Amino acid sequence: MTALLTLAAAPAMAASPNPTTPVSFSSSAIAKIVAKADTPTAAAKAAPKQATPSKGFLKTRTGLLVLAVMVVGTGYAVYSAKEDRIRGINR
Repeated sequence: MTALLTLAAAPAMAASPNPTTPVSFSSSAIAKIVAKADTPTAAAKAAPKQATPSKGFLKTRTGLLVLAVMVVGTGYAVYSAKEDRIRGINR
């Protein structure tokens, strides 16, 4: 089933029913955009704000929670491997 869907989807995705042509812009539309870009806005005149120093991820509440879950999961994996009933080379 997977092979059938894979082989059937490839040609369907590769074919394009109607090739699109690039959109051409008029010179008046380009002139309007350039005129807007040349005028400074109030936001551009304002001084940029200083970035606040961010805490490291592991110092946040979410980071500590993620770290705790990883430690518990690793501990359980070690315990589970140690207490496994199957003893042999190929376990």
